[in-house]
Amino acid sequence: MIGVPPRDAFSVAGKVVLVTGAATGIGRATSELLASLGARVAGIGLDVTDGTALGAQLEAQGLSFRFTGVDLRDDAAVRSAVAQVVADHGRLDGVVNCAAVSPGSKRAEDVTDDEWNLTLDINLGGTFRVCRAALPALRQAGGGSVVNIASVHALATVPGVPAYAASKGAVLAFSRQLALDYARDFIRVNALVVGSVDTRMTRPAVEAAGGAEALGLSWERNAIARIADPAEIATAIAFLLSDASSFVTGSGFVIDGGMTALLF
Repeated sequence: MIGVPPRDAFSVAGKVVLVTGAATGIGRATSELLASLGARVAGIGLDVTDGTALGAQLEAQGLSFRFTGVDLRDDAAVRSAVAQVVADHGRLDGVVNCAAVSPGSKRAEDVTDDEWNLTLDINLGGTFRVCRAALPALRQAGGGSVVNIASVHALATVPGVPAYAASKGAVLAFSRQLALDYARDFIRVNALVVGSVDTRMTRPAVEAAGGAEALGLSWERNAIARIADPAEIATAIAFLLSDASSFVTGSGFVIDGGMTALLF
């Protein structure tokens, strides 16, 4: 019998974790939390200005974080970034894929090829390329945990987001496939099915609609379908990276403030 996990099973201290989209939103909150808990965090993404500023901020606090500008559409750059993490720290224990884009509200017939391809290539392709590069390093470390950020749009969506919904549905399915294929290597893979979160990608849509209420959302802490703070998502990610979640794999781990429980 495994029994009750020890208290330190909930810790991520000393773990080496790669976070994509680390400069803003959920990726930033995750990087801040993991570093504050003693993890060694490597952040990658396109936003070099904000990423470098975050690195300086965390370094001033004596925390371990390094940001590298990487376009997730560039497989060579992704592979180089993963190799650099292993070279710097000697191992890789976890991966968090947060980077994402959305082309805005359009019906399918109005979505251009460029908009469709960009959304799928970053949200799904970027997740694939990072996982493909990182999985051998996780295996070499004796196992680890991968957390891919999906969305409630993978389960139930709203009008006007065909590319985004398709990409996040695919991330959920891809994560389950990886969980099956890599269990033998002691690598757990989960998708986080996230509701609305206060990020740079979400705010323009809320403002364009005339406020959260116009979208059926709320800022109130005691409301269902409220908008989350990114830090609330980061706590779930930290759990999935920790050894305390040893029995959680292949899951669409729903963290949506009750959104998918609600009939609008």
